[in-house]
Amino acid sequence: MSTNIQTILIPHKHVRFCESLIGLAGFIRGLLDEPRTLDELWALIDRDNSGWMNRPSFYNMVLAINILFALKQIELTSSNRIRRI
Repeated sequence: MSTNIQTILIPHKHVRFCESLIGLAGFIRGLLDEPRTLDELWALIDRDNSGWMNRPSFYNMVLAINILFALKQIELTSSNRIRRI
């Protein structure tokens, strides 16, 4: 991927909030009202009525999930599901 990760990490004058990884991470955290698999999260995000302004790539979704793990906002359950802490 040729996009610089720093460029899409946080919103600024050239990157809208809905295109930033921090914004996407917050949206994903809101979807975790129950433990979900990566595939379930992708199915929720990759649809027209997801509630998110634009469709992120699968790669960006994984990066946003990694941010949530790094911030200790989510964890992996014993059944390999992601849940909000």
